[in-house]
Amino acid sequence: MVEFRFPLEIEVLKVIASYGSVKGVISLHNIVYDLQRKGVLRTDFSFIKYSFGYYSKDLEEILNTLKKLNLVKVSKGEDGLEIYEITEKGLRVLQSMMEMREG
Repeated sequence: MVEFRFPLEIEVLKVIASYGSVKGVISLHNIVYDLQRKGVLRTDFSFIKYSFGYYSKDLEEILNTLKKLNLVKVSKGEDGLEIYEITEKGLRVLQSMMEMREG
């Protein structure tokens, strides 16, 4: 049986959707790092550990792509931190991918 693997962009969309929203880019990098390390998220991002946590240039590039495609929106919270949320378009894309996997 052939194993279906989602593109990395879809894996990141799934993470954001499962949290509803993620406050702060550092938090998002740390969540993805932790999920990848535990084997929950099947990605191969390279992370560098900094004093504030983990950072991945590859993940940052995917986040930029998701923003440009209007699949993820980023707003500023009252404290100045970014809030990452999946858009309606992002939800439709994610749903389509899930249906493709099932069908």
